Amino acid sequence: MTSLPPPASLQDRVRSVMGRQMLALDGVRGLAILLVLAHNLEVLAGRQTPVGQAIALLDGLGWVGVQLFFVLSGFLITGILLDTRESDNYYRAFLGRRVLRIFPLYYGTLIVAFVVLPLVGAPHPPADGQVWLWTYAVNWVEPFGYGNPEFPHFWSLAVEEQFYLAWPLVVRALSPRRLVILCLGLSVVAFATRVGMRLHGFGPQAVYEWTICRMDALALGAAVAAMLRLPHAAKVVARWNQGTVWAAIGLGVAGFLITRGDPRTTLMSQTIGYSILALTFAVFVCAAVIAEAHGRGVIYHALTWRPLRALGIYSYGIYVFHMPIHRGIGLPLFRRWVPEDASVGAKISIVYFLAVSAITFAAAVASYHLVERRFLGLKRYFTPSRTRSGGPA
Repeated sequence: MTSLPPPASLQDRVRSVMGRQMLALDGVRGLAILLVLAHNLEVLAGRQTPVGQAIALLDGLGWVGVQLFFVLSGFLITGILLDTRESDNYYRAFLGRRVLRIFPLYYGTLIVAFVVLPLVGAPHPPADGQVWLWTYAVNWVEPFGYGNPEFPHFWSLAVEEQFYLAWPLVVRALSPRRLVILCLGLSVVAFATRVGMRLHGFGPQAVYEWTICRMDALALGAAVAAMLRLPHAAKVVARWNQGTVWAAIGLGVAGFLITRGDPRTTLMSQTIGYSILALTFAVFVCAAVIAEAHGRGVIYHALTWRPLRALGIYSYGIYVFHMPIHRGIGLPLFRRWVPEDASVGAKISIVYFLAVSAITFAAAVASYHLVERRFLGLKRYFTPSRTRSGGPA
């Protein structure tokens, strides 16, 4: 067993790695997108063998990938905001860089789907509910049937965009310590809101998609970012080392047992279950940061495995493209060979998953290198400038 560096040394490493891109967090993104793909690309049907049942269990759990994305976004965005909060161009730099990262692919996809394809007479998504997609408000109306069938996953992008607009105001106004307290309070509010909505007859889809119901995941990720910037808290966390991994595993197992498998829309899962998942992934992200600081160990090497990191690097494009490819290309071709009422076993399901995932990955890579990078190069015009006190940001 290797000896750990002195706590102060590790604390310094934890604080230093947060100032750069972390390879381990690319792996966390990769894990999140794999879970999402497993959930949304499932085609199993009929009675299953034990292997098929195991795949069905994994597919059913895959929705938690979105929860992991929320926690990771809360952590990363809050870290960026805290580290640049004294900049003269704080709002302009943050929002400008977010727009350049998100809007080109998002709105480019909508333009192709709702403008280009109809103009050239190609098969295209129905125009239903597109106004809510253009305005990043689809998560509030989709539970009532006003979304678009080809983009049912864009609700989570709407949640994150709403977070991007509001959160800079909060971070600018509060110290890291007070921000941690606020984040814990928001987590309680989210839990109470979900309980109240379910007890008063709101459908599970509204509880699943409304921003106020999912903000505990974003808030707990933000709390980790703020906590690691508090010297005493960072020192305590650094001492945990592998304890954070075991804490995440313990919380995850407890949540799985309490909710009987972490289903997406049951009362128990949508109340206490979502909260436990958010806390589990917050601890997991914290463990990934500590692993990055060490630069070694099983967790570090697992999260920095190149294929997993590649999925993480291109995860945004994969997320945007996977459902249109699945519903617009994959399923129509699949149904030519396998009727809807036919049994679909594990082997066919795995082949379909790998084929659609490969096409989606290729589309994401092409989009990133041919289009998105052109816009990302413009981020240099939105670099956080000197601080308000005149020092470097």
